[in-house]
Amino acid sequence: MNTKCLYTAILSAQLFLSPQPEAGEINIQLVTENTPITRVSLNSQKGGEATRFIQGVMDNADVGYTLSYLPWRRAYHNARAAPNVVIFPLARTAAREAEFQWIGQLVPIKYYLFQLKARNDIHVQSLNDAKPYEIGVVNYHAHHELLLERKFAHLQPVNSSDQNIKKLLLGRIDFFSMSDGGIQPLCERTQIDCRKLKAAVELTGIAGGLYMALSNDSDPELARKLKLSFSQLVNDGTHAEIFAERLDRLENFSDTWQ
Repeated sequence: MNTKCLYTAILSAQLFLSPQPEAGEINIQLVTENTPITRVSLNSQKGGEATRFIQGVMDNADVGYTLSYLPWRRAYHNARAAPNVVIFPLARTAAREAEFQWIGQLVPIKYYLFQLKARNDIHVQSLNDAKPYEIGVVNYHAHHELLLERKFAHLQPVNSSDQNIKKLLLGRIDFFSMSDGGIQPLCERTQIDCRKLKAAVELTGIAGGLYMALSNDSDPELARKLKLSFSQLVNDGTHAEIFAERLDRLENFSDTWQ
């Protein structure tokens, strides 16, 4: 395949099922990463809730857009550097508060350090107890930023949680950070038996939820339209229907993982 054809194939894959804006419209970019909450699993045909809901928000607001799945670091950079970029699902933290226009919360969230149950040599009672250990994180995710702020020195950044869970099983890291809502879909996605894992300690003070956010220099009218559309889909039950299974997992998290 020549270079031109390869470029065309990659671009087509990124924009798959993404409506194209009409001539003269603002080109709204939706950016996200390839995770269980953003893309349907080929194995289980589950997941992708956040993307379906965000697309619903855009369609309900009658706003044209393109959708790109990018490594998180690049998606995050794009959303900070350019106007009219929607990023999701973005953890809302104190450090990020002034950097985005926050459209609405997709799901509540807590982060934990997960370890292998079989590692009887590891016992942590607090987050600080984990400082001497090797910890897998995803580049520029909220948990990575938090651990850097708290002076953790043994962090191993990668591009996806899929890499982290495999590194844990291979003994290359002692913990990896993951959200309460994301761990079960991660197990299903990677076909790993998560009965081998346990949530060792919570990363407190990190974020109250995953959000749909708009870059700061965006059109104020666009922000108003998206917030209104988001609220409408919450009020009419669309949000609850799309996220029902994930919200149920959050409610029962402690019974399963702790």
